[in-house]
Amino acid sequence: MEYLCFSHVSLEQLSMKTCWYAAYTGSCQERKVSEALSALGVEHFLPIQKVLVQYSDRKKLVDRLVLPHMIFIKTDEQTRIKLLGDIYGLRSYMTCGGTYHPVIIPDNQMDDFRFMVTRSREKVALADRPLAPGDRVRVINGPLSGLEAELVEVNGEKTISVKMGFLGTAYASISPDSVEKII
Repeated sequence: MEYLCFSHVSLEQLSMKTCWYAAYTGSCQERKVSEALSALGVEHFLPIQKVLVQYSDRKKLVDRLVLPHMIFIKTDEQTRIKLLGDIYGLRSYMTCGGTYHPVIIPDNQMDDFRFMVTRSREKVALADRPLAPGDRVRVINGPLSGLEAELVEVNGEKTISVKMGFLGTAYASISPDSVEKII
């Protein structure tokens, strides 16, 4: 997700416009902050996704926070600052270049992110570094944990591959949130 850092825009200009801000919450406070924002009539988005969890005896749909400790708030600059003191559990806002330059997420990107979270049947995850075919990755969870491989695309699916000399290449489908890029 791209973001804008308006260090060249005065606070007076910013205070007149409502923007999407990324805000941090305390541990396990996301839903309480969301309820408080709703009670105040402030537009916000808490990225929660329904995922199917397999238990030993059954499958169950559960709510999963896509970004723990984070909520997105659309408001003006004055209200953004006021909310920090008014809402228990709202800790701070994502900033760039210092505490006076909030990260602002463009409306179209926020709309796309909301669409993805609410419509996707697969688990949505955010990668701090984009993964692309050809990247060296390490599997960080699951039965292949610890394996270092190359990320490739086979039939439109991202997979990991292990080159096996004369035998060719072994590959397995893997979720992008199960790997991390090796730098």
